[in-house]
Amino acid sequence: MALEGPQIRYARGDMDHDATIARALELSRQVELLLEAIPENAASATRAHTTRMARAMAASLVDELEALVRGRLRGTIGTG
Repeated sequence: MALEGPQIRYARGDMDHDATIARALELSRQVELLLEAIPENAASATRAHTTRMARAMAASLVDELEALVRGRLRGTIGTG
């Protein structure tokens, strides 16, 4: 199974997308911090590998959301 980029399957038209993205970024940062708090030596070798993968995926999600926020901010500069 290959990892793929984020995919949007459903979006409500009445949602405030900027607020939704900001909330998603906040939550993904919290997940990343929680995963970082798990000590490496607290798990078996298999669980440690899974934890490392989860940490990497959380970090990737944070990076993707931050890039999305930066892109939206760049798009609004100079338009007002």
